[in-house]
Amino acid sequence: MSHRATNWAIQQRGLAPATKLVLWHLCDRHNPDYGCFPSQDQLAADAEISRASLNTHLDKLEQAGLIRRERRHSEGAHRRQSTRYFLAFEPEFSAQAELPLTSENRPDPCPESRHGNGQKPCPDFAKSHVQNLDTNLVSKEPVITTARDAGATREARTEVSADDEGPDLDAADAACLAACGEGMTQTARAAITGTTATIGAWLKAGYDLELDVLPVIGERTAKPRGSPIRTWDYFSQAIAARHAKRIAQAAKAKGAGEAGAGPAVAPGGPAVSPVDRLARLAAWLNSGAYVPPSAVTNSQRDALLRAGLVTEATLRTHQIY
Repeated sequence: MSHRATNWAIQQRGLAPATKLVLWHLCDRHNPDYGCFPSQDQLAADAEISRASLNTHLDKLEQAGLIRRERRHSEGAHRRQSTRYFLAFEPEFSAQAELPLTSENRPDPCPESRHGNGQKPCPDFAKSHVQNLDTNLVSKEPVITTARDAGATREARTEVSADDEGPDLDAADAACLAACGEGMTQTARAAITGTTATIGAWLKAGYDLELDVLPVIGERTAKPRGSPIRTWDYFSQAIAARHAKRIAQAAKAKGAGEAGAGPAVAPGGPAVSPVDRLARLAAWLNSGAYVPPSAVTNSQRDALLRAGLVTEATLRTHQIY
């Protein structure tokens, strides 16, 4: 495998999850010295999709300018060999693409990439290697554990796409991946991108990305794991519990009049309530400006955390424990 290729694949944006998964597995088969020559059977098995679905996603990747396919035949025997895949970051990608089409480099007609010399498309022939659709009888959709998860995923996709004013799912996906620690391997990162709709469901449920979602992901992936995480739904229960606890603590703090004393009166100014003092202190801490540890008392620290105004990570950056 090539770390440069797989890292490049993860950085690509704007692709459907299944298409990005195919790109990642394609890059995982890339050899820095020799290139990329996986068979369709191998790619379909890696991505757990049928060959028909694989060709659809390869076509999308080629149309997006991320890959280019070169059909190869053995010399003299006209026997088909594994396709050579050029990835967009390779020097050969642009250099070869600029060559004019001749009888030497003209590709064979093939419907996946919609190029060729005008001959009849190969799926019309009974023994076509492309027409073998059922080499892998796995659904085109990402693997979903239960019927409940499947319903939630479809509902989340519908809601997120229908709400033009909704959260930026791509940005949230990137933030979640960035929050992952050593416990999320490169293979797990590639697999988990197929369940991005779960992140949309979290945001639709009202979970705060910074206060509820990212802390849980960071905590649960901080150390290497024995079994890989392959779906964002793994974090759902912990995120829901953290959200409920945070809301309950904030409500309790507000009802109790958090700082415990009456409103403070600034010299020559109006009274400042304990809630306002906490809000101003939180704004100072979250601004990134220098805050001396002595400026925050232990009771204020606990109150800020219970109200969900700051995170433990923010306090640690200011050496407040």
